[in-house]
Amino acid sequence: MPNDNEKGDDPDPERGPDQENTVSISVDNIKHEVRPGKWIVRDLKAEIGVEAAKVLAEITPQGLKDLEDDAKIGVHEGLRFMSHARSGGSS
Repeated sequence: MPNDNEKGDDPDPERGPDQENTVSISVDNIKHEVRPGKWIVRDLKAEIGVEAAKVLAEITPQGLKDLEDDAKIGVHEGLRFMSHARSGGSS
């Protein structure tokens, strides 16, 4: 009889050992695998290849929520984001 510490069959056979502790998020309609948990937005942007000059916005049922680069965000399966140019630049 298996004990609670043993893993059963992996439900997703395409996930390799390096992906065991990752979640899938979407950024600009592109899927990315990242570790779940707390992230500083600037670190998440670097991990997923969003330019530092752009704003990362979370797509929520209420609309877009721009995220400050120094803010912390909890990342979990299925989050959706988009990036866009910062507004309010000099003219």
